[in-house]
Amino acid sequence: MKKLRIVTPVYNDWASLEHLLRELDQIAEQLPFQIDLTAVNDGSTDPAVLRDECLAELRHLGMVEVAHLAVNVGHQRAIAIGLCLAVEDDDSDAILIMDADGEDSPRAIQKLVEGLGQRTDFCRVAQRRKRSENLTFRLSYLVYKFVFKLVTGKMISFGNFSVISRSYARRLVMVSDLWNNLPAAVLRSRLPIEPIPVDRAPRYTGRSKMGFTSLVVHGLSGISVYADTIFVRLLLLTVGLAVLSSISIGALLMLRLFYPLHATPGWATTVSFGMLIILVQVLSVTLSSVLMLLNNRVQRLIVPIADFAIYVDRRERMRDAAGAARTSPYPVGAALQ
Repeated sequence: MKKLRIVTPVYNDWASLEHLLRELDQIAEQLPFQIDLTAVNDGSTDPAVLRDECLAELRHLGMVEVAHLAVNVGHQRAIAIGLCLAVEDDDSDAILIMDADGEDSPRAIQKLVEGLGQRTDFCRVAQRRKRSENLTFRLSYLVYKFVFKLVTGKMISFGNFSVISRSYARRLVMVSDLWNNLPAAVLRSRLPIEPIPVDRAPRYTGRSKMGFTSLVVHGLSGISVYADTIFVRLLLLTVGLAVLSSISIGALLMLRLFYPLHATPGWATTVSFGMLIILVQVLSVTLSSVLMLLNNRVQRLIVPIADFAIYVDRRERMRDAAGAARTSPYPVGAALQ
């Protein structure tokens, strides 16, 4: 590997990005390849400014740029756009995705890339061990992993922190699921995944902007990638309930007809109608799911590499590969020199 491109989304957290740049500059001296960085400004409402003093301190980092999005598209889609920019530039051997808040420690990069050598195909993900979030977040995350396993049959134990070879990244940006959730898209793409145990570090500054609502939306976005799998499981559940209801109603009728003395008046009718109501409700949900799934199959899906450019307002290079400062914007799709 000669060059590694880091992609990190930023929303109103420029102080953390400066912390990240300083740490990356320190480890860049120890790594046998050049590190470039693309920060994706996800429609920040605060001024998107990297101070000249911070940029002047950098000695070992390569190119640093900020890709400004025209609107706020959300954390996962900002990552997808940054990945598409890196793939389109096509000047890196691998792309590393990480958050800019410090929880994805730059010091773990060495662990993620260790032993890659001259390999051209790889997808390594940071498998979380120790976490630094509060108890509520950790419990919510455990619930998310349990529900994900329950409805999809897949175990998910990693987040966005990952390093992907250029060849695999080209495949990933063609997957429409990337627009919803990076970890789930990686699982769905069937890329060979290598989990690397990594502890989650504390944030540089402030508090996480992901509240309970954002966490629920993030979880549902990941689960939605497996909509067809969930549909099949729901269909099997419906068939199972239909068989169970038929057997139960048949047994109730047998008891009512052949053992009337042991029956409380009206109980067979009440139970039978209750089973029928449950069955009708399940059938209604299944039918609705079938119609929505079939409708989605005839709709045009978003392909990240084909559709990302309309969201990019401009790209601002703060530092070129030689270490010189430059702040002039250049067109989306322009190759980095």
